[in-house]
Amino acid sequence: MKKQVLIAMMTLIPMTSFAKVADFGSMISENAAAQKELHHAVRENLHDSREVAKKEKIVIVEASGSSYSSPTNKDFLRFAKEKTAAQPDKDMQFDRLANEIRNMDQ
Repeated sequence: MKKQVLIAMMTLIPMTSFAKVADFGSMISENAAAQKELHHAVRENLHDSREVAKKEKIVIVEASGSSYSSPTNKDFLRFAKEKTAAQPDKDMQFDRLANEIRNMDQ
């Protein structure tokens, strides 16, 4: 009895794996079709939202007249070159200071 169950299992396992592989091709085609539909729907939604944005203008008016200020960092929007150029090197500062002191003595 155990041998018959073992033989049945040995024959059923390869058959089910082959069925899964045969079904794999149809899964790929279904996924590709679903992906195309999704891309098409996203493009339509994007186009629709762009059209609505072109037609509508949103204006926000605050009736209280109060203003809000928040601290900002001036270096936040600067390029890296601008940040380094804005602060001279310490050695250059010491040289400049030494030259100024020498010139004052003369």
